[in-house]
Amino acid sequence: MNEKLLDEIGFTQREKVVYLALLELGTSSVGPIIKKSKIPSSKIYETLDKLTSKGLVSYFIKNNKRHYQAHNPRVLLDFLDEKKTKVENEILPQLEGMYKFTKQEKTTTIYEGSSGIKSVYEMALKKMNKDDILYVLSSPSASNELLGPYLDWFHKRRIRKGIIMKILYNKEAKKYAEDRKKMKLTHVRYLPEKQVVLSAINMFLDYSLIFDYSDTASVILIKSQSIAHNFITYFEMLWNVAKF
Repeated sequence: MNEKLLDEIGFTQREKVVYLALLELGTSSVGPIIKKSKIPSSKIYETLDKLTSKGLVSYFIKNNKRHYQAHNPRVLLDFLDEKKTKVENEILPQLEGMYKFTKQEKTTTIYEGSSGIKSVYEMALKKMNKDDILYVLSSPSASNELLGPYLDWFHKRRIRKGIIMKILYNKEAKKYAEDRKKMKLTHVRYLPEKQVVLSAINMFLDYSLIFDYSDTASVILIKSQSIAHNFITYFEMLWNVAKF
């Protein structure tokens, strides 16, 4: 493909060659990425971290080693505005021809920064359909501070698709709970005082999301039917003893 097109949408030279290398490699440890991209080992982690913070790359730990994977190139559209049309019509068809996705029944992926978290929400919105349920065990202040108006936009589209949301809040989150109660297809209850949630956990379909808003905000995405089922079972137990 014409690599200058990636320059035009804001890739540095190192980001460009590493991203293209990952598209072709699929899931990879650092060694093959260095070999293919020819980026020195002293710079490779810095470059991978920048791609991760932009929501373009994620990693998981296997045998105590990080393994990286490029996300579907369509995530480029999430952080591009006026250049969106150019990306969609000229760049994506070429990138998708190179893209190799490693299919795994169970996967764990870490997304960092607000862009990474937003990309997980967008993935959830695309996968879920009418009458699917998004389960939320939430400590909401940090997520609202980080994502702000994006969450309102997400919920408008969720409701438009007919996706149901069940939320369990800590009692002190009443301010946020009252706002959510006003939304259609949204059911809110309060956890008992002794059952305090310190970080947000979401479940939908076969996916579980564990959010961490300390230091660099991140979310761990777990794709596992059994783990999601166990989380949802626990959620329903709490839901049955929670207060309206």
